[in-house]
Amino acid sequence: METQGNPNAEGGGFPPASPTGELTEETAPATVPPPDALMEELAVAPEAEGAATAAPPSRNVLLFAGVAAAVLLFALAFFMGGFAAHALLDDDDNGGKSGTAASLAGADDPSWGPDGAKVTIEAFSDFQCPYCKKFAEDTLPRLKEEYGDRVRYVARDLPLASIHPVAVSAAEAAGCANDQGVYWDYHDLLYQNQETLSAGSLVEFAVDAGADESRFSDCLGSRENMAEVLLDVQDAQRQGVSSTPSFLINGLLISGAQPYEFFQAIIDQTLAAE
Repeated sequence: METQGNPNAEGGGFPPASPTGELTEETAPATVPPPDALMEELAVAPEAEGAATAAPPSRNVLLFAGVAAAVLLFALAFFMGGFAAHALLDDDDNGGKSGTAASLAGADDPSWGPDGAKVTIEAFSDFQCPYCKKFAEDTLPRLKEEYGDRVRYVARDLPLASIHPVAVSAAEAAGCANDQGVYWDYHDLLYQNQETLSAGSLVEFAVDAGADESRFSDCLGSRENMAEVLLDVQDAQRQGVSSTPSFLINGLLISGAQPYEFFQAIIDQTLAAE
């Protein structure tokens, strides 16, 4: 269930804080299609597998069962391997201590700011989340203008598929835009057109952002970025992130589209500390 108010309503501003001090824009579980869904897409249909043979029905059943088992093992190994790889990278980057923001992001995640910045902000967002839009349009530009060369900002995916039907496709599409070096222009266009986002408009906005249409369409159609989206979701869940937008500032979890001054105070304090 989506609990956030309307950010564009008269009076505007940010939603009231909960008793714990955290905002609760979107409290629905952060879900994307589970690995089983991807496994089903990888599985070969029995008709295609055995159409050219005349094997007895019992052999077809055994053959399909064998293929399904192999695909299941492959999918399980793939996702467990990816999760383990992220965990190992975390330990390596932190001398065996996990939990800092810098340790979670992969090299291919969209980002700005120097890699060696003293402050790293990871933002877990959903392109259909209205409070993610508010942050992206009101606060993020001010952060980049003020701290562009002193802060590293990393964009991560946390599509809430249970309440936002285009969120997963938009996250995958943003990965395709990132592959062509136009992620931030695409990011801005998706938020600017959030209310009219549809599966059909994802390619249109990519072309507007400067992406090659054919290459982008091939990327989106192949769903090659689905695994990266799932890894982002795993990282989010491991860090206790379950709503959007949420942020890890050097490992400190911040929930909600907090105002610019809130981020400014944390960043300034961290930069001043030795």
